[in-house]
Order: sequence, then C-alpha cells, then structure tokens
Amino acid sequence: MMLGIINVIRNDRTFLMDGIDTNLHPHLVEYIINLFNGSNHAQLIYTAHNTHLLNTDFQRRDQVYFVNKHDDGCSELYSLYDFKDFRDNYDMEKAYLQGRFDAIPYLTTPNI
Repeated sequence: MMLGIINVIRNDRTFLMDGIDTNLHPHLVEYIINLFNGSNHAQLIYTAHNTHLLNTDFQRRDQVYFVNKHDDGCSELYSLYDFKDFRDNYDMEKAYLQGRFDAIPYLTTPNI
C-alpha cells in the first residue's frame, strides 16, 4: 500500500481510503496523513471512526468533515470549519464526543 501512496504523492493525485483506521496502527495513520499534508498538491480523502484522528496537531479545521445521518435516511456532510465558534486550541476529539458537532450516534436501550 505504501508504494501506491508514494506514487500518488509524487504525481500529485488523490487517494481515497475507506476506514483508514481499520487495519493500520494509529502512528502509521498519522504518518500517512502527514505525508499528504507535506505534499504539494496530492490529496487524501478518508473515512474513520477513530476519534483520536480528530486532532488539530496534524489536521486543520477545514480538512475535517462530518456526516450526520437523519431519521429519514438522508445524510448531511458539513465541515468543522463551519463551526465559527470552534478555535484551533480547543480539544476537537472531546468536543465531538460531547456531541458539539452532531454526527454522533444516538443510542437507546431496546425493549428486550
């Protein structure tokens, strides 16, 4: 996989990866993200469920998007950048887990 990523970065292409956090060590995920951040024009578009990746140390607010699924089945995509009251020195992971950006599952106990 790394050979493909290096090829994408060298040729300023876009790399799509669903579930980047699924089979890779967290340090390797951060390393890959930083490779793309240091490139000239290559782009990495990925999905993840690991909230540790919500970190402003290696991602800007305009690079983070959330997907919120509504009761009617439609999905809404929006950027962290849209939250003007959120500052770069805030803890993005903590704010997300508190539901500040929505896009978290609402769990209820089923009647069993």
